[in-house]
Amino acid sequence: MAQRMRLWFTEQVARNLKFPERGLFGWLSYTFFVKYNSYMELNAVRLSNIKPDHNVLEIGFGPGVGLEAAYNIVKNGKGKVFGVDYSLFMMETARKRAKKGVNENKIMLYHANVSQIPLNTDSVQRVFHTNSYYYWPNLRLAVREIYRVMQPGAIMVTTLNMNSLKTVQNLGFLKYGHPDPVKYMRCLENYGFENVRMEYHKDQLTGRQFQTIFCEVIEKPAHGKSMDIDDDDDEVDAEPQLLHNTKD
Repeated sequence: MAQRMRLWFTEQVARNLKFPERGLFGWLSYTFFVKYNSYMELNAVRLSNIKPDHNVLEIGFGPGVGLEAAYNIVKNGKGKVFGVDYSLFMMETARKRAKKGVNENKIMLYHANVSQIPLNTDSVQRVFHTNSYYYWPNLRLAVREIYRVMQPGAIMVTTLNMNSLKTVQNLGFLKYGHPDPVKYMRCLENYGFENVRMEYHKDQLTGRQFQTIFCEVIEKPAHGKSMDIDDDDDEVDAEPQLLHNTKD
């Protein structure tokens, strides 16, 4: 009985980390995101070097901490903050947090999949996301779509904490996530992103360490790379690989 309850609990947590829904486990996911993701959201915004006139996109915005931080930079400029998330529950919570920016039409939220971003081609200068790419259903299509909406000269910042991810993975809570950063970075390079690199950083307030993956769109060729390229980036592993030990 205890084993069945534990498996059930793990399953509910894993499902709601991927797709938070209204209810107890959705609320637990929301609480987890606010407590453990906020410092990485704020650092993603800081490291993106956003300017007041930039159009900014956050993918998988969750409770809206990053949206709010980006809004505080662009609110007096010409820029806007766009967000896509496929959880209606997260849409509701983020809309409440970012109410001022939403009412001013400076924050635009979309209930959408990362593979179908409702923005024009070459329309954003900055993209950031935290603990998001693990759950993209098709990594290759997602990367291609992000590349499409980014202008030449745009940068994308991805923040994660690989040690925390390994802990969550060992507990079974990443059952539906695929956090392999090497595969993610390889996919970025395969589909037009340049200067792809990982850096180690420390949060200035909490002292917590985290990793940041940077990449850029320097210029775009007249014809994009074929979607039929022979690689496995559109495939998700049947069993996610455990992350290797990293720096504390």
